Amino acid sequence: MGKLIGSMSLFALAGFMLVGFFQSGIGFTATGLAALLIAVGLPAAGGAYLLYSHYRQKQQLKGSKKRLKMQTLEAEIIKLSGQKGGKLTVVEVVSALAVDNQIAKEALESLSVQGLAEPEVTERGMIVYSFYDVQNLPDKSTAKGVLDD
Repeated sequence: MGKLIGSMSLFALAGFMLVGFFQSGIGFTATGLAALLIAVGLPAAGGAYLLYSHYRQKQQLKGSKKRLKMQTLEAEIIKLSGQKGGKLTVVEVVSALAVDNQIAKEALESLSVQGLAEPEVTERGMIVYSFYDVQNLPDKSTAKGVLDD
């Protein structure tokens, strides 16, 4: 909000300076143009930069919120897969997590791209996402060091 107020203040200053320039009668000489550039151009440029910065920051925040929402959903899906034996369908995600069908598909595809889930197809054509690591969690107690024989 501060950047928005600052930019509007700089635009107002540039406007007042422009009115003052035309009322001064300096004219469009080299000196007059330099004064116009300094008195009007600099505050206007500063105001434009602050306005641009304000809206760019707003867009970045919006993107961060969307990424955080997706990461949270993906974590909930992995947790749900543990409760369902390491295999999930889109319908199970939709019903258990109360999300839209398209969002559930996107999250499952994202997990697949990350290598956390593998899409499989049943004989009837249903897509089932298999979470290999979740299915093999009981084996973690048998883990050995990389260099152990």
